[in-house]
Order: sequence, then structure tokens, then C-alpha cells
Amino acid sequence: MNVVVTLVLLAASLLAAAPALAQDVLKIGQIEAQTGANAIYGWMSSQGTALAVDEINKAGGFKVGAKTYRIQLIALDTRGEPKEATVQLKRLVEVDGVKFVFGPFLSNVFLAIRPYAAEFNGKILMWGGATRIHDYVGTAGHDFLMRTWNWDAGPNGFGELMVDNLVKTAGVKKIAMLFQNDQGGKVLEDIYVPMFKKKGIEYRLDYFEPGTKDFSAVLAKIAAWKPDVLFPSYADSYLYDIVRQATEAGQLKKFFLVRGSLGPGLKNKDGIDEYVVYVPKYFEEAEKKDPKVQKFIKAYKDFHKRDFPYDQAPLCSSSCYDHVYMLVEAMKKAGTVDDPVAVRKALQSMTYEGMWTLRFDDKGEEIFNFDVVRLKKGGAIEVTHINPK
Repeated sequence: MNVVVTLVLLAASLLAAAPALAQDVLKIGQIEAQTGANAIYGWMSSQGTALAVDEINKAGGFKVGAKTYRIQLIALDTRGEPKEATVQLKRLVEVDGVKFVFGPFLSNVFLAIRPYAAEFNGKILMWGGATRIHDYVGTAGHDFLMRTWNWDAGPNGFGELMVDNLVKTAGVKKIAMLFQNDQGGKVLEDIYVPMFKKKGIEYRLDYFEPGTKDFSAVLAKIAAWKPDVLFPSYADSYLYDIVRQATEAGQLKKFFLVRGSLGPGLKNKDGIDEYVVYVPKYFEEAEKKDPKVQKFIKAYKDFHKRDFPYDQAPLCSSSCYDHVYMLVEAMKKAGTVDDPVAVRKALQSMTYEGMWTLRFDDKGEEIFNFDVVRLKKGGAIEVTHINPK
């Protein structure tokens, strides 16, 4: 009888302790394209976030008030599909009880999930890099939203600063744009056409349909216009074909990119004259000089058991490794892991020194340092470091 009583008491004590144990776990969600045609804009974020969570948990978690928390990351693959992302966000919020969500990076995904997310204004906090977040962040009814990326335009925008650098260093007067006919391409048009007009740069704009493989006809028309540089697309899945076909034709050899990796330029380094690209961080150089980057690269290799993806690693600047640590510091400062409004306020009042220097403006849009990489014929590389004010 004593044994039975003891077992009953033990079971009762475990049940009573269960809620307390649950409160010591912070659930963080992530909705990014880890696979699919646009996975470059989500895969590295999912890789870096998982690494940061693992490091924090192995270090014993983090303390807020009298409690120590470990992180449970629920990272879901949207595949870049808006409908899939909407289902996933509903699961995170309504089933898993997540209040803090990393992503999305893709504008078409964000526009699809925004109406649903807005129903939880003040109850969740979403960090995403999507360009279209710029249109909503800081506006009424969007306190749940923060943007983990520089806006292209404006005094701190990477696009504005890159165009200024291009005009100053290369004397560009004519630029041809070749974008895919989708939400991402329209975003680029909305941003850069007015910018080029304002700066007195002559431009032409052509679109291609998603899935295109043969760009020879449109590239021939562009070449006949004799632009100083070609500003192509935003996704590597198309950039490799565009850059290869343009250089093989021999008439378009200078490229300017604000999205996409250095990879297409490197693969065609003997055919280009110049390939200028926005890179949140040029890891190949940073690895040699920055201990934080060295530590990250080693930790990445150890955790993921694979070589370091130098071509995609720069996109770790968005909703990724540094941001997990920054979120934890903001929770410590706010004294809560349950109040997204208080955590947002803490985030907007701080600067985090990680692999990047991260801070937010008064709207909730991020400002961080970045690199402009200029690849020359044959593979010579020149890096310019930009630190927005």
C-alpha cells in the first residue's frame, strides 16, 4: 500500500511540474523556402538559425528573470509557395503557440500571409527580409512586423548606395534591366526605374517569363541598345543562364546585381569584363580577418557536417544566426519571452554586434553594414565595405 501511495504522489508531483517545465521552453518559428527554385532566399537562413539555437541550448540556454530557457526551433519549408506558407503560419501560431517567427524573405509569400498575420497584431512578432515588408512596416496595424534587411532605396538603402558607387567608379550612363515577370521583378521595377530617372541614368526594361532558359533573342536586342551595364534578374536559377549566354554572345560583358550571388560571375569569369554585386558579407575575405566569422564557419561545418556554402552564406544576414542572438538579448532587456510588443521595443532601442552590426530604425526596418564586390575578368576581386549611417 505504501508503494502505491508513493507512486500516486510521484505521478501527481510530475503532473504539477509539467506546466513549469513547458514554460521554460521558448518556441521560435521559421517560414522560409528551404527547397524550390527560390531556395537561395531561405535555405541559408534556416541553416544559420538552427546553428544559433543549437549553440544557445548547448551553452545552457538563456536566462530572463528567474527562469532559464532553452529554444525549440520549428523551421518549416515553404518551398516558396504562398499557400503552403499560409498553412504553415497558421500551424505555428494556432497549434504550436509560437509568438516569434523568422521569415519570410520572399515578397510573394509575405503578401499572401500578411492578412492572416495582421489578425495577431501585437500578439506575434515576425522578422522577415521580404522587400514588400517595407511597404507595411511601421504602418498602422503592423506592429507585429519588422524587416531584417536594408531597403534598396533611401540614404541607408543598399541599392541607392550601390548605384551611387557604380556611377562614381564606372561612370555608368545607360543601364539595361532584364527581370523575370513575377512579383520579384515588379518590385525591382518599382524601386529602380524611379531611382535611375532621378539620377539621370538612361534605362531600358525587358521582362522574361518564369521558366525561360534561352535568353539569346532578348539579349541581342539589349546589346543593340549598347548599355554600359546589364542589370539582370534576382535569382541564381536564371542568372547562371543569363550571364553565360550574354558573355558567350560577346556583346554584354558588364553586370550589375543587387540580388543574387557572386557564383554566376565566378563561373563565367573569363568571359566577363566586370561583375558588380551586392553582398551582405564577402565571407572569403572576412574569414581571414574577423574572428567572429572564423568561429561561425567552423561551427557551421561541425554542426551541418558539410563544406561551408560561400556562395549562399551572405544571405545569412537575414533572419538568421545573428538575429537569434539579438532576439535573446532583447528578451533579456525586456524581461519577458511572452510579450512581443515589449520585445520589439527592446529591439528598436539596441545595437547588436555580431557578424554584422545590426540595428533598427524607428519604423522597424533594419540597418546593417554590407559589401560591394567587383569581380574583374579572370577572377580578380575588389571589395568595398559600406557602413550606412
